[in-house]
Amino acid sequence: MKLSRALAPSLLAALALAAGPTGAPFDAAAQPAAGKKVAAPRACGVSAIPLAVGNEWVYESVPPPEDRALNDAQKRTTPVEAKKLTIKVTGIETKDGVTTVALSEDLDGKVHATWIKCTAGGATFQVAPDAFWFAGEAGTTYGIELSAVERKGQSYALTAGKITALEWHDDVVAQWKHVPTAKLQPPMRNGKLELTRHWVLLPVEEVQSKLGTWKAKKLGVEFTINVTIEPAPAEPIRNPPLQVNFLWQVDGVGIVQALNSYGQMYLLTSAVTQ
Repeated sequence: MKLSRALAPSLLAALALAAGPTGAPFDAAAQPAAGKKVAAPRACGVSAIPLAVGNEWVYESVPPPEDRALNDAQKRTTPVEAKKLTIKVTGIETKDGVTTVALSEDLDGKVHATWIKCTAGGATFQVAPDAFWFAGEAGTTYGIELSAVERKGQSYALTAGKITALEWHDDVVAQWKHVPTAKLQPPMRNGKLELTRHWVLLPVEEVQSKLGTWKAKKLGVEFTINVTIEPAPAEPIRNPPLQVNFLWQVDGVGIVQALNSYGQMYLLTSAVTQ
């Protein structure tokens, strides 16, 4: 949960949370004409989420299942849901065997930069905490800065560029502090953030979109958040209970659907991948 609606997805939230498609899953522009265009190389040779400069994914919000929908009172304490989210690969750079993929995320016209870091074959594959693919939560944070970030595990456990593991972990520990964002400032605080994330590969499910029907790998991520604040507020915050989010993934396309603990569901409605 977030301390305010302005804060970012699950990692910073506490400071305020195998088969191919059966239809036509992505834009025809993603398929270069034979003999006319050579596809750009994918970062780290990963196909689980194909990362090449120019690739783009457009998600739109859709109603969640009834058992995951929030009532009006609950919605008032959760982040504002974006109507449209566009993710683009804007750059790829490799240094000392580590590839950094620069991403741009546009939420209803508000853009922020984020990233993915990987090594060959996806042996390591870590998604930035403020990226949509980290937990299926759209948005970044303002007024919070992380430092001394330590990560244990992978955002997605890959073998030869594909998700094959049945379960894995992606734990994060970091120091955080408030930073000025306006002339009038609330009390500046700092502290420690601990995030434990357990991923599980669930049975394949069909995901339907105007692009077609996919047989997608369903990924569940359950996570707990522990945060300390200095100086301590008058009323200490309570760490949220166990949260559970879901993402649906298709090789060669990426994440085609996401459902988070805020009752927000996003469906891929347009994509250009190579």
